[in-house]
Amino acid sequence: MRRELGDNLYSCCLYGSAVRGNLVEGVSDWNVLIVLNVSDVSAHEAVARALGARREVDPFVLGREGFARSVRAFAAKFSSIRRNYRVLFGADPLAGIVLDPQWEKALCEQAVRNLQLRMAYAYVTRSRHRAYGQFVQRTVTPLFLRLSEMVRLQGGVLPPRFEERIPLLETTLGVNGDVLRDCLALKKQTEPLSAAEAARWHGRLFPVVNHAVTWIEDHWPDLPGGGH
Repeated sequence: MRRELGDNLYSCCLYGSAVRGNLVEGVSDWNVLIVLNVSDVSAHEAVARALGARREVDPFVLGREGFARSVRAFAAKFSSIRRNYRVLFGADPLAGIVLDPQWEKALCEQAVRNLQLRMAYAYVTRSRHRAYGQFVQRTVTPLFLRLSEMVRLQGGVLPPRFEERIPLLETTLGVNGDVLRDCLALKKQTEPLSAAEAARWHGRLFPVVNHAVTWIEDHWPDLPGGGH
């Protein structure tokens, strides 16, 4: 990227499981935050050339202009990035970033409800794409991140590895820890799920997400648009 972008590359950071220490080789993505001085079509072409066919690299590309507003709009994501990231090149784009906890909670609720909607939609329409099993496996990491964010915003201190977080997720949120442990095993599975297995997983995972939504309603009733 330094070669392709030159002075237009303001910062490049690695974040997520590769920094957290629970990357699954051949399964997990290498999450990379790329901040450009100017984010335009030619810059995007340069990033594409730099990455080539490396499917394991998951780029998150933003421009410096409006970066602070992007951080606010994706507060939950940037909170997660900020806890586990490493600057590979350039400036630290997250230095000095301050996020409002109430705003973070509101966006966390939005993310959990979005996960709830996407799971329902993917299951209902599974006969069209026949890829619900893949969707379930890809949902494991977002599910852990959303639940972890809820615990953090409630004042909990989370260990870096997902498996170490499960007892705290159980005690703080009341979620089913056995389902979460099985989720981590599922994430490492290389064999595709059959239609019947995917359906069984929906029956286990969707109640966890529903429980998370109810927990938010009960514990954070004063968020914008909240209350009963």
